Amino acid sequence: MVDRLNPDALFKGLNELPGWDGTLEGISKTYLFGDDDAAHAFLDRVSVLADQMNHHPDVTRDGSTVTLALVTHSEGGVTQKDLDLAARIDTGEAHGDANPDNPAAGRRETPGTA
Repeated sequence: MVDRLNPDALFKGLNELPGWDGTLEGISKTYLFGDDDAAHAFLDRVSVLADQMNHHPDVTRDGSTVTLALVTHSEGGVTQKDLDLAARIDTGEAHGDANPDNPAAGRRETPGTA
């Protein structure tokens, strides 16, 4: 059993996770890839991490755009498990600066721009 985070812990955690945002009910991040193959490879790596942690994100994929949403459903909100998985995803195990196939991770698309 893992306790839900309080607002201060969530705020601190999100400040340490560039591109992630959310509320006490869930956190998310959108990743933009150069092509569908890169997005698919990223999701394969995320799946391995999620299996290792026994904690799986909700995934939305539209071609080369992937959005991951994390919440500990059994606790009804965000827990440390969510922050830990987000950090592992973004520290090079599934993605990160050491992973050049996704230099635009966390960048938000602005309507009307390419």
